[in-house]
Amino acid sequence: MKPKRTSIKNQIRKLIIFTAAMALVFTSLSGIISMFNIRGQSAKSLTDQLEETVDVVVDGKSNLAESRLGLYADYITTLSELITDMYAHPDAYVHNEVLPPDASKENILSMQRYFTSTDVKREDVLEELGLFGSLESLWDSIISEHEAVVTNIYLATDDLMICCDKNANLAVLEPDGESYYDYRDMDWYKSALNGDGRASFLKSYLDSYGRGLMTSCSAPFYKDGKRVGVVSMDILITDLNNSIIDVDFGKGSFAFLVDRDGDIIASPYVYMIGDRFINCSRIVSPEIEADILADKRGVEKSDDGVYYAYAPIRSTGWKLVISIPESLILEPIDQMNSHIRVTIILFIGIFIFVGTVVIILGSRLAKRFTEPIVALEKDVEVISGGNLHHKAMVRANNELGDLAHCVNSMAVSLDNYINDLTRVTAEKERIGAELDVATHIQSSMLPCIFPAFPERKEFDVFASMTPAKEVGGDFYDFFMVDDSHVAFVVADVSGKGVPAALFMVIGKTLIKDHTVPGANLENVFMEVNNILCESNSENMFITAFECVLDLVTGELRFINAGHETPFIYRKGGVFEEYPVKACFVLAGMEDMKYKGGSCMLEPGDKLFQYTDGVTEATDANNELYGMERLTNILRTVGEKQPDEILPAVKADIDAFVKDAPQFDDITMLCLEFKERMVINN
Repeated sequence: MKPKRTSIKNQIRKLIIFTAAMALVFTSLSGIISMFNIRGQSAKSLTDQLEETVDVVVDGKSNLAESRLGLYADYITTLSELITDMYAHPDAYVHNEVLPPDASKENILSMQRYFTSTDVKREDVLEELGLFGSLESLWDSIISEHEAVVTNIYLATDDLMICCDKNANLAVLEPDGESYYDYRDMDWYKSALNGDGRASFLKSYLDSYGRGLMTSCSAPFYKDGKRVGVVSMDILITDLNNSIIDVDFGKGSFAFLVDRDGDIIASPYVYMIGDRFINCSRIVSPEIEADILADKRGVEKSDDGVYYAYAPIRSTGWKLVISIPESLILEPIDQMNSHIRVTIILFIGIFIFVGTVVIILGSRLAKRFTEPIVALEKDVEVISGGNLHHKAMVRANNELGDLAHCVNSMAVSLDNYINDLTRVTAEKERIGAELDVATHIQSSMLPCIFPAFPERKEFDVFASMTPAKEVGGDFYDFFMVDDSHVAFVVADVSGKGVPAALFMVIGKTLIKDHTVPGANLENVFMEVNNILCESNSENMFITAFECVLDLVTGELRFINAGHETPFIYRKGGVFEEYPVKACFVLAGMEDMKYKGGSCMLEPGDKLFQYTDGVTEATDANNELYGMERLTNILRTVGEKQPDEILPAVKADIDAFVKDAPQFDDITMLCLEFKERMVINN
């Protein structure tokens, strides 16, 4: 059953209406879905924004801590270097012995000494007591300048500790008048003595005198290149911590500091219980606490609907945590709901209005567009019926007018083409017949009957030429120069087709005519070259290799005019490239000089020569057959006869090339010297 025919007019109208409707539906749905997606993703967007803001806040707070604490780290580093220099140059400093604690100096800044045990005697460390006494004025100035922050400066070795503060009751005087204090297992001493050598801060702790939250900054000093002690400074950091947690992200949000062990050391709402800090796990879940203590940076939501933004403060190992209720983050989302409802109503109104307009305009546009198409259809029917002189009458100044002009041009072109095709077909048939004759003529000019010299037992020869086109530019030849000398030629004319074939005929004839008994091959190529140059208007040239074998002595004289390197097989061995100097090509330049050479062949030796069509045979991937593959196949067929060697090489080339087209003539020749000629006197 024939399908129902639908006019182009109706198709265009339906297409316009359908396209407009789909565009409206798609736009409306996309807008509505996008708004809902925005609403659904608002929490994530606000969380991401919070995370970016927290990064900025944490960086600022971290820089604040670094700038404040870095000053004291610089003090400790300087003191460490100064004490190290004291050991190295003791005579450069004024000695002033440090005395034991004096209860009368309570609340007076003074320098005091403490031994680690009764085993240490004053006489054992007398030099150090005098040397370190010169530090008192420097330590006094530092503590006085930073009186509200620095509470104590002290140094310690394995034998004694020198401190400078306002407390004289660190240890009680013993009967011998000395005070003892063994600190060698304390963190501030061990961590600095065994650390990386730089000034470092200890975990925060509560001052034993009730002054607030403190930390200690310590660094080692050296004697004779070895660490022998620690210099340290006690620092009040309560004000610094309060400035770090002073953040405000809205009602219900607050910040707190967590130390390395997870204890909250500063918060506006969380306080210590006795002398202990509250653990972070009392506020956050174990999972969030683990991420905070792992030095991560991020934002997480707890099960009770609270977001925790956290980041590490690198200099101290503390963590800044900001707690923000979910209701505070998602507050803007509720304001979006009313906007979404209004937008949906607006989309529906636009859809109805635009749909009505599209239906009306689409019908009118379809009619206007299809009228010239119908007219053009009738004109094409007339032209397709065979009336190529009919003209389409559409005059629209648009693509339809261009199409009508193309139809008229096509009709004229078809008429001309039909007339030309008749002539071209006849001419092509004539040229094809002539090329076929030329192919047979060229084939007949090359020796093609084998064995070529059945009556001669001294040598055997076999050759082949496979042209890339109907006729080729390669050629080979072999002929008897006289009764005891045989000549062999392999050559390649530049280019392909009929011009190369004609130049080949000239070159082959000249080489054979000039190779006469006793002729010097160098002179033969010089004469042939000059003759070819005289009438070489097409600037063609020939690469050629000619050799003459003395059947009596086995001497092989040869000359190479820009041709390929031959292969020689020695009896019992394999084919190897034989280095032959290549002279300039024939027909390239007049009066060229050519230099030949010679070698000896023994019975059983063979010569293989070829044209570049062998090594430049190309497969479908444009990979060349190449010298390596030619050498490999020749080494496997050296012991075979010439009429077996050439087919084996050709078969290997065909297996490599497969179905790829042949771009150059393939010519090969193989000579075998079988036995020396015996001359009868």
